Amino acid sequence: MTEAKEESLGCPVDSVARAAARMILRTARYGALALTDAHSDAPLVARVGVATDTDGKPVMPISSLSGCRESMGRDGRAALLLGQPGKGDPLAHSRVALNGIVLRVEGSDYERVRRRYLMRHPQAEPYIDFEDFAMWRLEITTASFIAGLGSAYTLKCSDLETQCADWAGWHAMEASAVEHMNQDHGEATRLYATMFCGGADGNWRVTGLDPDGIDMALGDDHRRYAYDAPLTQARELRPMLVELASRAREQSEIA
Repeated sequence: MTEAKEESLGCPVDSVARAAARMILRTARYGALALTDAHSDAPLVARVGVATDTDGKPVMPISSLSGCRESMGRDGRAALLLGQPGKGDPLAHSRVALNGIVLRVEGSDYERVRRRYLMRHPQAEPYIDFEDFAMWRLEITTASFIAGLGSAYTLKCSDLETQCADWAGWHAMEASAVEHMNQDHGEATRLYATMFCGGADGNWRVTGLDPDGIDMALGDDHRRYAYDAPLTQARELRPMLVELASRAREQSEIA
């Protein structure tokens, strides 16, 4: 009886809920990482800086001096709470709680993850390569999304994960595409941020490109534009950026 009542409290997951939860995940710059202490089995929680890999999985640098690394390596189980409180009741603001396994990022994935983290957190560059630091990724199993008081959703990994039929092609071109946008198309980026995302006027920079959208930053103000429909191939990115720039210019002329 109790289980049925608790289950009924969850809202049906729809495209609006998925999009809102993904936006929190993709724009979060920090979170609370929960682990089980390797020595005492007591709960352990730490604030961590976060970014996302191209597929939307959270990534974070962790120092062996933090006390977390041994617990992370024990069995990998972890939870990560993301969400930015605002004015008023903090419980009225949306947040996402992710459950999964943390894995150390190594091999060919490391440089991509490191670069994407530094684009989100350039202030981490002086210490991210210290010997005691390593990059970790949370492989999501389940999640809960609280959209506000009385509005809760239970999510699967597939509700949050970005899919792409051409990851090899995407990973081969993303870094150069970000650099190209920032060197040669600053005006287009400014228009994306101001016309589509409500950002203030300024020197906006692209911090990441993925099949679902564009991440941009102006200082500590981070915004994301999500495409109307996800891209499936790397070759679709350039036409999409050109189309968005044209649409944004038209919108700026009307405004």
